[in-house]
Amino acid sequence: MQFLTKLTCLVATLTPSAQDGKSSWGTLDAPKLPKWITSNSSKSSVTIPWGDKTSSNSDPYTQAPSTHVTRRYDFNISRGMIAPDGYEKTVILVNGQFPGPLIEANWGDHIEVTVHNNIVDGPPEGTGIHWHGFLQTRTPWEDGTPGVSQCPIAPGKSLKYKFRAEVYGSSWYHSHYSAQYSGGLFGPIVVYGPRNVKYDIDLGPIMVNDWWHEDYYTTVKKVMAPGFGGRINSDNNLINGRMNFDCSKVVPGDTATCTNNAGLSKFKFQSGKTHRLRFINTGSEGVERISIDNHVMTVIANDFVEVKPYDTTVVTVGVGQRVDVVVKANGTRNAGYWLRSNLTSCSTANQPLALAAIYYDKADTTAIPTSTPWNVPDPGTCANDDLAITQPYYPLALPEPSWTQNMDIGTFRNATGHLLWTFGGVSARVDYNDPTLLQANKNDFQFESDMNVINYGTNSSIRFIINNPTPA
Repeated sequence: MQFLTKLTCLVATLTPSAQDGKSSWGTLDAPKLPKWITSNSSKSSVTIPWGDKTSSNSDPYTQAPSTHVTRRYDFNISRGMIAPDGYEKTVILVNGQFPGPLIEANWGDHIEVTVHNNIVDGPPEGTGIHWHGFLQTRTPWEDGTPGVSQCPIAPGKSLKYKFRAEVYGSSWYHSHYSAQYSGGLFGPIVVYGPRNVKYDIDLGPIMVNDWWHEDYYTTVKKVMAPGFGGRINSDNNLINGRMNFDCSKVVPGDTATCTNNAGLSKFKFQSGKTHRLRFINTGSEGVERISIDNHVMTVIANDFVEVKPYDTTVVTVGVGQRVDVVVKANGTRNAGYWLRSNLTSCSTANQPLALAAIYYDKADTTAIPTSTPWNVPDPGTCANDDLAITQPYYPLALPEPSWTQNMDIGTFRNATGHLLWTFGGVSARVDYNDPTLLQANKNDFQFESDMNVINYGTNSSIRFIINNPTPA
């Protein structure tokens, strides 16, 4: 851990605002989350919003309660200069912070987010925000995918999204325009719902992501250039937007400001209490393996699915995935322990290890933890943990599909030498000025073949079998 060798204590050299803007994620001041929220505050009330519905007696996809409550948020999207790992760069911020602010709702609530696109310089860009994992039943136009469900939000313009929290658990929002979320445009979502395991403290979202010092637009141009056939290594790995970087590794000729020992994320455990941690992989390419030294984690949810609890010392979280765990604080009361997130060897990373410190009640929160990691060898693959151990609390019987569709992922080089990806044999092209849903809404179902639209006729069950023979 070269980025720690010269440290005698964990005191950040950067101010929180210089590192992550207005964000409190990864600081000891970050808020603990409630069991649920009331209609007008973030404090728990006595009445359970979902009544007698539980993880085992209610279908989480079809039986959301009618709360008649709308949670409203206002997002200002703009560029800003921060240094999450000490390397200063321009990123895209939500309300001046990275990662973005938390969206909270109860199961069955509606969520309304007004997005103001103030990416008006450096250069101006459109945008669109996707609400990851939300079903969007009856509201497919709110999905936030430019070219498919909407036109991009133009620079200087605003758009109001409104959709229902039909499922509950941990998730995130992110840009679906270009590679903007690789440049910082993302944040967490928590939908409170029934709990299958008791815990005392909800520490909230813990976002992990690979991180590039180069701006995303330059990276995309490199990857899309004719003849390019490789992958570009990430420079670092972040936990809640924070990590250290060894500035001696800055490429010669790079004039960016770099500060060593920028600051790590920190969390607090209360001795004897059980804590909920909501791991979210908000990265672009890397598969993360997360562990806490000397502590066993109990997995209670994968994505938006409550699962029958099982114990483990490491969880694997792919890009976009979420794993919720509970951890009993049974360590030494005056000690600190490392929370580790390692990018697997199938990912391309210059610094694959991210660290955060977990401190107990009586611990010195500037001390460097001396704990040692679990012996959990890298599997050498991008695979998830064994799905056989993941059993949903509310199993669903799968209907016999009306269609079975095989879809292969592939690549090819076009006539200009550009590397293109294919899905089902088609490299999709969308029209930002005429999104797919808008065209369908005009009763025009004559889609161009490169839009990759498949018409299955009536509304029915479809089984997709997706094969990825590529190395990526």
